Amino acid sequence: MKRKKGPSKEHRKDPIIQMGLLMDPNGIPMAFHTFSGNESEKTTMLPAIQRVKKDYEIGRIIVVADRGLNTSDNTSVLSGTNASDEKNNDGYVYGQSIRGADAEFKKWALEPDGYVTAMEKNKDGEAIPFKHKSRLYAKEITKKDSNGARRLKMRIYQKQMVYYSEKYAKKQRHEREKAVAKARDLIKNPAGYTKATSYGCTVYINNVSFSKDTGEIVNGKELTINEQKIAEEAQYDGYYAIVTSEKELSDNEIRDIYKGLWEIEESFKIIKSEFKTRPVFVSNEDHIQAHFLICFVTLVVMRVLEQLIGKCHSVRQIRNSLASYCCSYLDRNYYVFDYRDDVILTMEKTFGLDLSKKYMQLSEIKKISMYKDV
Repeated sequence: MKRKKGPSKEHRKDPIIQMGLLMDPNGIPMAFHTFSGNESEKTTMLPAIQRVKKDYEIGRIIVVADRGLNTSDNTSVLSGTNASDEKNNDGYVYGQSIRGADAEFKKWALEPDGYVTAMEKNKDGEAIPFKHKSRLYAKEITKKDSNGARRLKMRIYQKQMVYYSEKYAKKQRHEREKAVAKARDLIKNPAGYTKATSYGCTVYINNVSFSKDTGEIVNGKELTINEQKIAEEAQYDGYYAIVTSEKELSDNEIRDIYKGLWEIEESFKIIKSEFKTRPVFVSNEDHIQAHFLICFVTLVVMRVLEQLIGKCHSVRQIRNSLASYCCSYLDRNYYVFDYRDDVILTMEKTFGLDLSKKYMQLSEIKKISMYKDV
């Protein structure tokens, strides 16, 4: 059974099933993979990728993923063992946590030398400044041997990039200030919090611990704010990094590739909220797989529609519009259509349909619903 207790972002205690989604560069879902709630996504990515490569007969691929999948084992498999044979392997573009990086990487990131100022446009077309720098680096990592019994040292050659944005710095400061404010309130009123309700703020509190039985805060130790932790985090506000095997690509090209990651994040939001992937109300393994398959196919259809209309409407807008476009039986084989919006107008232009009539007979409706090669 894949229904196992595991880490839930909603902090639910119910058994969960995890889902991995693989997409192409255009944001079209290619495959999905379900795995047990108690498994780590770090160990399930490579088998899923190999299965997709085999099914689609794909050669070399570049994996784009967030920092959660940036592990030594994943990186070593995707990048190869040395500079001479990397081209025979796949590639990667990973997010890299600066706060969680080694001391040398942190020092390099904070050094002002080498940064170049550039501009980028936000969603409103406003030019926003940021700075960036990069380097080629021989990084030593450890990987599991073929038996998984011990760790082996190896060297990989990667391009490392660091970016700084004042807008991102403000966002991080704001989020930390909220967490610290919650931490200060917890110190004043520890009886009002449990392990579940204190989520996100305990990292800034010294000596806090919880009862395994009740989840309540254990008394006996003085609770104080961890000022050192706050100061340490603050110096990295606004910085984020990317590491990649694709050393020949420019900083802008790598950054654009990594930006595509938001589409898979958006797809997960859509599949969870719009298509009601969760909670799963079935327990049989086949039924669970069928549930996820239906949601996956729906996402594929919606993403293809989004592409065909030039992404002028979001998946949510398309879904809401198509769900609202319906007819009611009037009289004598006539039906009335009482919904029309910009999405429907776009569909008319894209697929050569005429949906402008408010009243139609069943025979006219059948002609429109017949397959039309676009």
